[in-house]
Amino acid sequence: MTNAVQFSDVQLLNLSFLLAIQASIRRDPVAACYKFKLCAEVATKLTDIPPEKIQAFVANLAHESVFTLRQDLLQMLEAPPGLLRPLSTVHVPEPQGPLAPPAERRAVPIVR
Repeated sequence: MTNAVQFSDVQLLNLSFLLAIQASIRRDPVAACYKFKLCAEVATKLTDIPPEKIQAFVANLAHESVFTLRQDLLQMLEAPPGLLRPLSTVHVPEPQGPLAPPAERRAVPIVR
């Protein structure tokens, strides 16, 4: 009997992304933080985690992607290949997460 973990497609994607990001951080932390939009705290934490622990993290995570697709993915899929690089450079995706409140909340003035 084997103890091999059977990953779903989403778990395999999460594992691949996390290990690729970790390898990138180890090669060039500054470039990796820029490419993957990481803060220094996340980069440091991800670098310190051994691959076995990343595998255990992914295995015990629900079948949900840790990473999200770009909001402009449909537009990019419909664009001619020659325009993909300029489109991806010009369009800066809206930051997501606890450090960046949604645009509609930022636009509303606080009245006290």
